Amino acid sequence: MNELTEKLLLIAAGAVVGAAGYMAVKHPEELKKFMGQAAELGQDFIEKTMNEMAEQMPRREKS
Repeated sequence: MNELTEKLLLIAAGAVVGAAGYMAVKHPEELKKFMGQAAELGQDFIEKTMNEMAEQMPRREKS
């Protein structure tokens, strides 16, 4: 990764942390609601990914 890209990623990460901190101080209930929604989306994504991976795996026959 080149140096400019790394710097831009650090700036973006800092902005995310700053926004989360601001929300935690100024709007804690909204942040809690948002984090709950994000957790649900993440869990749905993991379940979907795991199911897709399981479908792609070859099945072994039991002896």
